[in-house]
Amino acid sequence: MQNAFSNLSPRDGFLVTKANYLSDFDRQILTYLYQPLMGVTAFSLFLTLWTEIVPNPLLSDQKPHTTLLALLNIDLPDFYDSRLRLEALGLLKTYTRTVPEGRYFVYELYAPQAPNAFFKDDLLSLLLYEAVGEERFNVLKDKFRLRVVSKKDLTEITKNFLEVFHVNSALLDSPPATIAETKSEFQVKVANRPSVTSEAEQSFDWSFFKQQLKSSFVDDKQVDENHQLILTMHQLYGISELEMAQYIGESVNVATNQLDVKAFRQLIARQFRGQSNLTTEKTAVTRKNLSSQELKKAGFSASDQKLIAVSRQYSPVEFLQQLKQQQGGYVASSEERVLERLVKRQVFPNSVINILIHYMINVRKMPTLNQSYLDSVANGWLQHHVTTPEAAMSEVKEFYKPKKVTKKRTRGTTRQETLPEWAQEGFKAPKEAVSNEQELALQKSLKALKTLRKGGE
Repeated sequence: MQNAFSNLSPRDGFLVTKANYLSDFDRQILTYLYQPLMGVTAFSLFLTLWTEIVPNPLLSDQKPHTTLLALLNIDLPDFYDSRLRLEALGLLKTYTRTVPEGRYFVYELYAPQAPNAFFKDDLLSLLLYEAVGEERFNVLKDKFRLRVVSKKDLTEITKNFLEVFHVNSALLDSPPATIAETKSEFQVKVANRPSVTSEAEQSFDWSFFKQQLKSSFVDDKQVDENHQLILTMHQLYGISELEMAQYIGESVNVATNQLDVKAFRQLIARQFRGQSNLTTEKTAVTRKNLSSQELKKAGFSASDQKLIAVSRQYSPVEFLQQLKQQQGGYVASSEERVLERLVKRQVFPNSVINILIHYMINVRKMPTLNQSYLDSVANGWLQHHVTTPEAAMSEVKEFYKPKKVTKKRTRGTTRQETLPEWAQEGFKAPKEAVSNEQELALQKSLKALKTLRKGGE
């Protein structure tokens, strides 16, 4: 993703439509389940777009984006970021077109997942758990759980449709043309919802992964049933197909040949949160990058070059885990959420994110990843079009480059304080001659003082 201003202008027009029906219950789902994931600004954007839906939109119905910015009281980058969050969560599809009059966007809204589908979605439920914590997660789960009344001692007396309503049999045999037309217009079409894990689908070779499992005893059908969970683990932790097959093999119940999903999750959690012996040199496919000589000419030291190479070999969670282990710390769940948000925005490749992590933890000596500081640095790098780890390293070096301080002469008269003679260095009090009268007066004073002291005793 480039800068928001290069992808969108406040003057660009927009139209809003919907792919499926939106109800008040959908509003509740958005409030309780989706808002913790997307944030309050993206939540407000969805509700505002909802009010802007036009039943039969025409090109003349479009409004400028300044309308939305004014209603939400946000700037263009905040709007763009919120829009991406809605797209990533499968709530919005965005289309664009340029006509002679200018560019415009069509925003197609999608209803949120039903609660049962939401909690069965590994990625969505995991993100919600990370966002609100275990206690609140259980409260939300109980809030949306359907509780079926026991029918053991009950007798059903429900009437069917024809027992209550009478329909003209002639109309049933030969329905009016309007009914037939309406029926064809309302053919049930499943809306092609934006996929939350589409990126993981593209980067994970499922067929190759399945081939690696042939030597194991795991039930092939059960692996397919946990398709989304496997993709989620791949996307969050950067697990390769070979590594994933190994985790699956180690999580199979030998007695039943069934995948123990809980053991699978715990195994990955121990690997990425609890292990202490991860090797710093990880085998990776060598990409065509700048040679060491080119990097040296560009001012990168040997340690800089090693950091750049390592940044390309790790997922952000792994990279942060390595840094924390070197310092005797651990990756907090809040830090994982910070990285998830940045990765989800798709603004940088993993290598650039890793350089950003190194800058915050090793250079700035921050004990944990701070969301606001990370956003500040990331925005600066975006504006400077940073897309490679080399460019990210250059940004860090530029920031720490010594600045030339120019001394300015101040013109005008400067007031100088003149010290008195007695305060100046090397001052010696002048010796003055004492007259006979002064000496007699002094002796009288001393004699009177002695008499006064004797009287006091």
